[in-house]
Amino acid sequence: MPASTTGARTAAAPRATAGAKSAVTFQVPTLKLPAPPRLKIPTLPTPNLPALPSDSDLELTLAAFSRRITESPPLTAAAATVTTVLDQVQAAAAQNTALIMGGSGDPIPSPTYIQHVFDLYINPSYPGAVPFQLDTPEGLYPITGVKSLPLNVSVQQGISTLMTTIASQIDAGNTATVFGYSQSAIISSLVQSLLPAGTAAQFVLVGNEMNPNGGFLSRFPNLSLPSLGIDFYGATPENLFPTTNYTLEYDGFADFPKYPLNFLADLNAGLGIVFVHTKYADLTSAQVDSAIALPTTDPSQKYYVIPTENLPLLEPLRLIPVIGNPIADLLQPALKVIVNLGYGDPNYGWSTDGYANVQSTFGFIPNVNWGEVAQLFVAGVQQGISDFVADVSPGGIMWQELAALHLPKPGPSPVLPTPTGVISALQTVISDVAYNVSNSSAALYAAALPTADIVNAIVTMLPAYDANLFLSGIQQALSGDAITGLVNAIGLPLAASVGLGTTAALIEVLVLVQAAQGFFGQETDV
Repeated sequence: MPASTTGARTAAAPRATAGAKSAVTFQVPTLKLPAPPRLKIPTLPTPNLPALPSDSDLELTLAAFSRRITESPPLTAAAATVTTVLDQVQAAAAQNTALIMGGSGDPIPSPTYIQHVFDLYINPSYPGAVPFQLDTPEGLYPITGVKSLPLNVSVQQGISTLMTTIASQIDAGNTATVFGYSQSAIISSLVQSLLPAGTAAQFVLVGNEMNPNGGFLSRFPNLSLPSLGIDFYGATPENLFPTTNYTLEYDGFADFPKYPLNFLADLNAGLGIVFVHTKYADLTSAQVDSAIALPTTDPSQKYYVIPTENLPLLEPLRLIPVIGNPIADLLQPALKVIVNLGYGDPNYGWSTDGYANVQSTFGFIPNVNWGEVAQLFVAGVQQGISDFVADVSPGGIMWQELAALHLPKPGPSPVLPTPTGVISALQTVISDVAYNVSNSSAALYAAALPTADIVNAIVTMLPAYDANLFLSGIQQALSGDAITGLVNAIGLPLAASVGLGTTAALIEVLVLVQAAQGFFGQETDV
C-alpha cells in the first residue's frame, strides 16, 4: 500500500549501529542458577515502589566481595604470583550474561523468541554476551486472563527472581545484561533502584510501560487501581545504570499520548497495545536500524523510537478484504495529523518535548501552531485521495487482493456411519456437548469479575484521582500562578478521565472478546 506521511522526520538522526549485525545461533539453556547461600533478598513491599534498606544483605554481600581483594593482608612474592595467575584465569572465565525475560503472558520465553530478541537488541550493542532464559510470572490480570496474577503481585515476584539471578552472576564474577520486554521492562526498571551503585549490570528494554516520556505507568503519576492490581510505578530511573530503550511509535503501553484529552490519540494508542506492542520480537534488523535516537541527559542512556507505518486506529478497517486497505489509505494521512497532536507535534507520533530519560507527565492542551496544523491536515487530505486512487487503479492493492481470492474447493462426499459406530458417535456427541456447555458457561461468568473490577476502578479511584488533580491546580493558583493553576484544575482532571476511561473501555472490550471466544469454543487465557 502507499506509504503516506505528514511531515519529514527531522527531530533526530537515525542511530548509528555498533557494528554489523550478525545472526547468532545457539542452544538456549534454561537458567537455573542457585542463589548464593549467604544472600537473602529482602521482602519487597506492595503496592508502593520497593526501596533497598540500608546495609541490606545484598549491599553487604557485594561489599564483602570487593573487600576480598582490597582488604587482603600483604602477600609474599610467591603468593602474589599464584594470585596473579588465578586472577587471570578468573578474568578469562568471566562473561557477560544476557538475562532474557518474556513479556506479559509469556512467563517461559521460547528459544525462538530468545534468539530473535538477542539478535535484534542485545548482540549489536553487547557482542559476545551469552544469552540465558529467565522465567518470571508475567501475569497481567485481566488482559492475560481472569485466573492470572495481577500486575503488582507478578512484578514483585519477578523483582525477587531477577535480583537473585543478578546477584548470582555478580558473585561468579560476571556482568549481567538484563533484557526486559513489557512487564519485564517494569521489573528491570524497578530493580535498577534496588541494586547498589557500581553493580556490573546494564539494561536493554523494549515496550517499556515505565518509559519516562511516554510509558503508560509514568504518564499518570501517583495513581493506583487496587481492584485491578495495577500500580502506576512512575518512570525508569534517569541514569542509575546504562540503559538502552526501544519504543515502537503508537505502542499504547510505551508511547501513550502526552495530551490524553485527544480521544482519537487515546483510541489509537489503545489499539496500539494489540497491534503494535506485541510486535517487538517480530521486527527485522532493518526496522530496528531505522530507529531514531532521542535526546537524553546522559550518554549512558540511549533511547530510540522505531517509526510505525500505519495507524493502529485503522488496522481493524484494513482487515476487511479488498476495500479495507484503500479506505484506510484514504483516511490515514489526515487522521495522522489529528492523532499526532495527542503527542504535542502533528508531525510525530511520540513526544518531542524534553529529554527521553526524564519523566514527562500528561498535560491538557498542546502548544502548537494551529495554522501549521491546518496546512498539514489539508495536505493529508490531498495525500489520502492520491493514495486511494492508486489503490483502486488497475494494478493497485485492491486488484491484487481480488486476484488472490479463491473460491473454496468442494469437500469430499459425506460417508454414512455404520450401525456399529452409531453408539460410539453418540457417546462422543454427549461428551462434547457437556464440555462445550461447561466451557461456554465458564467463559461467560468469568467476564463478570474483571468487568466489576474495571467499573470499581472507574467509579472510585478515578474520581479520587481527578479530585486530587483539581486541588493541586487550586493550590497552584493560590500560590500565585492563577491562570495556569485554574487551567490545570479544570483541564487535567478532564484529560485524565478521557485517557484512562478510554483505555479502561478497551480493556473491557478485550475481556468481552475473550468471553465470546470461550463461549464459541475457542481457546482463551480465561
